Amino acid sequence: MPTSEVTTPYLTVNLGVSQRQTLPDGGAWTLRFDVLNLFDRAYQLRDGTGIGVGAPQYGMRRGFFAGLSRSI
Repeated sequence: MPTSEVTTPYLTVNLGVSQRQTLPDGGAWTLRFDVLNLFDRAYQLRDGTGIGVGAPQYGMRRGFFAGLSRSI
């Protein structure tokens, strides 16, 4: 059974930047940095009502992610 109560609407703001760099050896690298939930707003996905649930569930807090990739 789905959540039987109405949860509050929410909005999260995510930010991502990437930079592509070509090196003299011909390899193309991409550096990436992302921030999810930029303003660290807590939000509820489920309120815990319904059959067999019993606990509310919240969305992800602020997260920082970085990556480095190379084109082959």
